[in-house]
Amino acid sequence: MRDAQSARRDFCRMAGGACVASAPAAGFAETPDDPGGRSLASRSVKFYGAKGDGKTDDTRAVQTALDKAGERGGAVWLPEGRYRIGGVLSVPEGVTLEGVWRGPHESHLDKGSTLLAYAGRDHENGSPFLSLRTSSALKGVTIFYPEQRANDVRPYPWTIQGRGFHFSVIDTTLANAYNGIDCGSFVNELHHLRNVGICALSKGVFIDQCSDIGRVENVHIHTRYWARLTGAPSQLLPKDELPEYLKAHLTGFLIGRTDWEYMSGCFVIFARTGFHFLRGKSGSANVLLTQSGSDIGPLAVKIDEVQSHAGVAFENCQFMSGFEIGPQNKGPVKLSNCGFWGQAAAGSQMVLDGEGTVTLAATHFQDWDESREGKSCIQARNGSLLIHGCDFAGQPKIGPHLHLGKRLRSAAVIGNRFWHGEIRILNESEGKTEILGNVAL
Repeated sequence: MRDAQSARRDFCRMAGGACVASAPAAGFAETPDDPGGRSLASRSVKFYGAKGDGKTDDTRAVQTALDKAGERGGAVWLPEGRYRIGGVLSVPEGVTLEGVWRGPHESHLDKGSTLLAYAGRDHENGSPFLSLRTSSALKGVTIFYPEQRANDVRPYPWTIQGRGFHFSVIDTTLANAYNGIDCGSFVNELHHLRNVGICALSKGVFIDQCSDIGRVENVHIHTRYWARLTGAPSQLLPKDELPEYLKAHLTGFLIGRTDWEYMSGCFVIFARTGFHFLRGKSGSANVLLTQSGSDIGPLAVKIDEVQSHAGVAFENCQFMSGFEIGPQNKGPVKLSNCGFWGQAAAGSQMVLDGEGTVTLAATHFQDWDESREGKSCIQARNGSLLIHGCDFAGQPKIGPHLHLGKRLRSAAVIGNRFWHGEIRILNESEGKTEILGNVAL
């Protein structure tokens, strides 16, 4: 076991301040506000024998430190190093496992606090690498799977899984997770994800069974966290094959039942589906998204179902692919000050088959029907459609701006601008429609 004075120096360096000369009680790290290290359950994993050399299996040492902190609650410190974890970790209620990072960060094996995950290969339904409980947190850490390969992707369980209330993942990077963060397999409330970078290969973030307001802030799902990993041999890094693999396999955000979910600054690139809303174990979603987007993929948003009384609202979002609403959806879908461009898999930027109301305001559309098959920018096949103050640019001699299908119950298309000298609206609706006050530029 490492001597207390050495571990104390590690803690002082991480805390950014001086520590007093007296030695702390065994198993405790003292802080400037707690000279004896006795009143706060703040412990360094190195007190319990963790080496952080990338070779020694530190599972038992790290878990022992976590369990000890769980007796009273507190923080377990993970000093700079590579901690090989051959098993799985469980963070007890009221405990934070905290590394050195104090903000969003790239993936580094040669800097900071890194957990090397080895367990679960080829067992997607196995135990998660790290479990969080009520009032527990993971902060300031990088997690990397040394045995994962981009040219031979193998399934692993969830990297992080939470249950209970107020669990958090903050300032953390998952370099090459098969499945990233699970906030849905167990009943939970008030989960908090902030400043998280993920390169995920199958699912990025899963939310379900949340009956009180969850918060997801600045979660960035991108190949960069694996492709730009520093301190690793070249054979561990992906080549050019990764984006194409992800466009066939990755769902960025998978969202089932959640009440009043607040999402901001969330981004995904190269996903088969960027944001997928579906019916979960106990219902569907009610979500507010802002400053978020999905880039370079066949489908930015797929809505199977959202809550009928509240639905989902997108504000100041950008989509470089399609937006589809399935026939089972009855909830409202609202977009304000959003933008669409790039090639959508369906040729249309939006395909609306749901029974609910879709509202579009101050939103611009460009570059649909790139294959020149006559696909409209928006196919409104069912439900109701309200469009006002929107801008339809695109290219000349492409498909219609709007196609109002026969089953569309109602539509109001008012005060919009259509480029290239004509308004191309194919209106086959047998419902009530108003089209007025629009401008052709």
